Amino acid sequence: MSRKLNRILLVGGLAVLCSCKPSIPRDVIDPDDMEDILYDYHLADAAANLNSDSTRFYNARLYQLAVLKKHGVTEAQFDSSMVYYTRHTEKLYAIYEQLAKRIGGVPESETTDDGLNRYSMETGEAANVWTGERCYAFIPKAPFNKQAFVIPVDSSYHKGDRLILEFDAQFLYQEGVRDGIAILATRLSNDSVITRTMHMSSNIHYSLEVFDDKMVGIKDIRGLFYLNRDRNATLTTTKVMILNHIRLMRLHEKEKIQQQQEKEAAAKQDSVKKDSIRQDSRRVEDGKRENIQIINKE
Repeated sequence: MSRKLNRILLVGGLAVLCSCKPSIPRDVIDPDDMEDILYDYHLADAAANLNSDSTRFYNARLYQLAVLKKHGVTEAQFDSSMVYYTRHTEKLYAIYEQLAKRIGGVPESETTDDGLNRYSMETGEAANVWTGERCYAFIPKAPFNKQAFVIPVDSSYHKGDRLILEFDAQFLYQEGVRDGIAILATRLSNDSVITRTMHMSSNIHYSLEVFDDKMVGIKDIRGLFYLNRDRNATLTTTKVMILNHIRLMRLHEKEKIQQQQEKEAAAKQDSVKKDSIRQDSRRVEDGKRENIQIINKE
């Protein structure tokens, strides 16, 4: 009886230990603590940006070191923790969502409808066709420095559509040159390619636009986010680029579509007229032949 009881207690104890297993490694900073540190990092970065260009980066570095000291964290601990969160984007995104609320940012759910309405009022029918993650984090080291994407194209796309890729960029840099790259490329039905490239270096909103101005139709949509590495910077310092609130707006241009429809209708009507003229010409020619045959018989 005692053996059976001991086994039950042992199994129960193991179950409790397993249930209490932390979701992150012990040497990684807790998400709540990381949120507090990153919040102070944002404040430090904002304070440093108030200074002139000659002292901005120097002051930012001092402020960042002061933040780590305030929270009792070493640079090595912070850097290794950021690497972990960068590889687990969903955890970093959860932290970033809380940060957005604390620094006065508006969550995507509260801006999406307004954005759709604004685009619809400006151009016509609008839709967010983005199929990837809403947030990506990058560090300047492969394979964590890039993210390619492919957007499927179906019958809901029209000739003359406009595409706008937009997102918010946030850089958490202790030193070095910030150089993020966004590329949006479309292949049209005639196999021509339209490409737009943008470099990012500031904590602001960015957008790229591609327009099917030839009214031939979009066949393929691809793109890439990339974080360049500053070869002169120290490898152990924190360098993280976060792209948040990513969306790809597809806009049906009412005026362009109407013009294209009118053009196609006019071309069709013209074709019908030409066919009618050809048929009339054939009737005349046939009539002439019949008259000639009758005359010859007489």
